[in-house]
Amino acid sequence: MKNVKNVWVIFTLVLISTASFGQKGKIILNTNEIPEVTHVNLDDFPKDQILPMIHGWGGLTVDVNNAPKGADWRPVLVGLENDHCQVPHWGYVVKGAILIEYEDGTSDIFREGEAFYMKPGHTGEVLEDLQLVSFSPEEGMHDLAAHLEKRIAELQEQQTSSEN
Repeated sequence: MKNVKNVWVIFTLVLISTASFGQKGKIILNTNEIPEVTHVNLDDFPKDQILPMIHGWGGLTVDVNNAPKGADWRPVLVGLENDHCQVPHWGYVVKGAILIEYEDGTSDIFREGEAFYMKPGHTGEVLEDLQLVSFSPEEGMHDLAAHLEKRIAELQEQQTSSEN
Protein backbone atom coordinates (compact mmCIF):
# COMPACT_ATOMS: atom_id res chain seq x y z
CA MET A 1 0.00 0.00 0.00
CA LYS A 2 2.88 2.35 0.82
CA ASN A 3 4.33 1.88 -2.69
CA VAL A 4 0.97 2.65 -4.30
CA LYS A 5 0.72 5.87 -2.28
CA ASN A 6 4.24 6.83 -3.31
CA VAL A 7 3.50 6.20 -6.99
CA TRP A 8 0.37 8.36 -6.72
CA VAL A 9 2.39 11.15 -5.10
CA ILE A 10 4.88 10.99 -7.97
CA PHE A 11 2.07 11.15 -10.53
CA THR A 12 0.64 14.22 -8.81
CA LEU A 13 4.08 15.87 -8.76
CA VAL A 14 4.44 15.20 -12.48
CA LEU A 15 1.18 16.97 -13.18
CA ILE A 16 2.17 19.95 -11.04
CA SER A 17 5.72 20.25 -12.36
CA THR A 18 5.04 19.96 -16.09
CA ALA A 19 5.33 23.70 -16.56
CA SER A 20 8.89 23.62 -15.24
CA PHE A 21 10.30 20.57 -17.00
CA GLY A 22 9.82 18.92 -20.32
CA GLN A 23 11.00 17.53 -23.56
CA LYS A 24 12.46 20.42 -25.54
CA GLY A 25 11.03 22.79 -22.96
CA LYS A 26 7.38 21.80 -22.93
CA ILE A 27 5.00 19.00 -22.19
CA ILE A 28 1.47 19.09 -23.43
CA LEU A 29 -1.01 17.59 -21.03
CA ASN A 30 -4.68 17.58 -21.77
CA THR A 31 -6.27 17.26 -18.36
CA ASN A 32 -9.69 17.32 -20.05
CA GLU A 33 -8.89 13.90 -21.54
CA ILE A 34 -9.84 11.55 -18.76
CA PRO A 35 -8.06 8.23 -19.11
CA GLU A 36 -10.30 5.25 -19.71
CA VAL A 37 -8.27 3.40 -17.06
CA THR A 38 -7.59 5.58 -14.06
CA HIS A 39 -5.63 3.04 -12.02
CA VAL A 40 -3.72 -0.16 -12.70
CA ASN A 41 -1.89 -2.79 -10.70
CA LEU A 42 1.76 -3.44 -11.53
CA ASP A 43 0.70 -6.95 -12.58
CA ASP A 44 -1.73 -5.50 -15.16
CA PHE A 45 0.90 -4.00 -17.46
CA PRO A 46 1.33 -5.64 -20.89
CA LYS A 47 3.69 -8.61 -20.81
CA ASP A 48 4.53 -8.56 -24.55
CA GLN A 49 6.38 -5.23 -24.59
CA ILE A 50 10.08 -4.58 -24.08
CA LEU A 51 9.17 -1.69 -21.80
CA PRO A 52 5.64 -2.38 -20.53
CA MET A 53 3.69 0.86 -20.79
CA ILE A 54 0.20 2.24 -20.88
CA HIS A 55 -0.48 5.37 -22.93
CA GLY A 56 -3.34 7.81 -22.67
CA TRP A 57 -3.06 9.27 -19.20
CA GLY A 58 -3.90 12.86 -20.14
CA GLY A 59 -0.76 13.21 -22.26
CA LEU A 60 1.41 10.93 -20.13
CA THR A 61 2.56 7.34 -20.43
CA VAL A 62 3.11 5.22 -17.35
CA ASP A 63 5.62 2.38 -17.63
CA VAL A 64 7.10 -0.33 -15.46
CA ASN A 65 10.75 -1.14 -15.93
CA ASN A 66 11.85 -4.56 -14.65
CA ALA A 67 15.50 -5.25 -15.37
CA PRO A 68 18.14 -7.54 -13.88
CA LYS A 69 21.39 -6.37 -12.32
CA GLY A 70 23.91 -5.57 -15.05
CA ALA A 71 21.35 -4.59 -17.70
CA ASP A 72 22.92 -1.82 -19.79
CA TRP A 73 20.69 0.61 -21.69
CA ARG A 74 23.54 2.05 -23.79
CA PRO A 75 23.35 -0.46 -26.69
CA VAL A 76 19.58 -0.07 -27.15
CA LEU A 77 19.78 3.73 -27.15
CA VAL A 78 22.28 3.82 -30.04
CA GLY A 79 20.72 5.74 -32.90
CA LEU A 80 18.81 8.20 -30.74
CA GLU A 81 20.02 11.79 -30.50
CA ASN A 82 23.55 11.56 -29.02
CA ASP A 83 22.78 7.87 -28.30
CA HIS A 84 20.85 8.96 -25.20
CA CYS A 85 17.16 8.91 -24.31
CA GLN A 86 15.74 12.40 -24.80
CA VAL A 87 12.45 11.78 -22.97
CA PRO A 88 12.18 13.05 -19.38
CA HIS A 89 10.83 10.64 -16.78
CA TRP A 90 9.45 11.14 -13.29
CA GLY A 91 9.01 8.08 -11.13
CA TYR A 92 9.59 5.88 -8.15
CA VAL A 93 12.03 3.00 -7.62
CA VAL A 94 10.02 0.12 -6.18
CA LYS A 95 13.03 -2.21 -5.92
CA GLY A 96 16.75 -2.11 -6.71
CA ALA A 97 19.02 0.65 -8.01
CA ILE A 98 20.03 2.18 -11.33
CA LEU A 99 22.93 4.40 -12.38
CA ILE A 100 21.85 7.18 -14.73
CA GLU A 101 24.49 9.00 -16.77
CA TYR A 102 23.69 12.25 -18.55
CA GLU A 103 25.13 13.79 -21.71
CA ASP A 104 26.56 16.65 -19.66
CA GLY A 105 28.83 14.24 -17.74
CA THR A 106 26.78 14.20 -14.52
CA SER A 107 25.20 11.10 -13.05
CA ASP A 108 22.64 9.99 -10.49
CA ILE A 109 21.94 6.75 -8.70
CA PHE A 110 18.26 6.14 -8.01
CA ARG A 111 17.61 3.61 -5.25
CA GLU A 112 14.72 1.65 -3.79
CA GLY A 113 12.19 3.90 -2.10
CA GLU A 114 13.26 7.06 -3.97
CA ALA A 115 11.21 9.30 -6.21
CA PHE A 116 13.19 10.68 -9.15
CA TYR A 117 13.32 13.06 -12.08
CA MET A 118 15.42 11.79 -14.99
CA LYS A 119 16.19 14.70 -17.28
CA PRO A 120 16.44 14.31 -21.07
CA GLY A 121 19.79 13.13 -22.42
CA HIS A 122 20.37 10.06 -20.25
CA THR A 123 21.42 6.45 -20.39
CA GLY A 124 21.75 3.92 -17.63
CA GLU A 125 22.94 0.68 -16.12
CA VAL A 126 21.09 -1.43 -13.56
CA LEU A 127 23.11 -1.80 -10.34
CA GLU A 128 20.65 -4.06 -8.47
CA ASP A 129 17.67 -6.03 -9.81
CA LEU A 130 15.27 -3.22 -10.68
CA GLN A 131 11.61 -2.42 -10.69
CA LEU A 132 10.62 1.17 -11.23
CA VAL A 133 7.50 3.00 -12.30
CA SER A 134 7.83 6.17 -14.36
CA PHE A 135 5.60 8.79 -15.96
CA SER A 136 6.70 10.42 -19.20
CA PRO A 137 5.32 12.55 -22.04
CA GLU A 138 3.24 10.24 -24.21
CA GLU A 139 4.50 11.71 -27.49
CA GLY A 140 8.13 10.93 -26.68
CA MET A 141 7.38 7.47 -25.34
CA HIS A 142 5.73 6.31 -28.58
CA ASP A 143 8.93 7.11 -30.47
CA LEU A 144 11.15 5.64 -27.75
CA ALA A 145 9.19 2.36 -27.67
CA ALA A 146 9.44 2.01 -31.47
CA HIS A 147 13.19 2.66 -31.33
CA LEU A 148 13.74 0.14 -28.49
CA GLU A 149 11.86 -2.60 -30.33
CA LYS A 150 13.84 -1.95 -33.53
CA ARG A 151 17.23 -1.83 -31.75
CA ILE A 152 16.61 -5.01 -29.76
CA ALA A 153 15.62 -6.84 -32.95
CA GLU A 154 18.85 -5.58 -34.60
CA LEU A 155 20.97 -6.66 -31.63
CA GLN A 156 19.34 -10.08 -31.54
CA GLU A 157 19.96 -10.49 -35.28
CA GLN A 158 23.64 -9.50 -34.83
CA GLN A 159 24.01 -12.01 -32.00
CA THR A 160 22.40 -14.78 -34.06
CA SER A 161 24.68 -13.98 -37.03
CA SER A 162 27.82 -14.06 -34.88
CA GLU A 163 26.83 -17.43 -33.37
CA ASN A 164 26.53 -19.03 -36.83
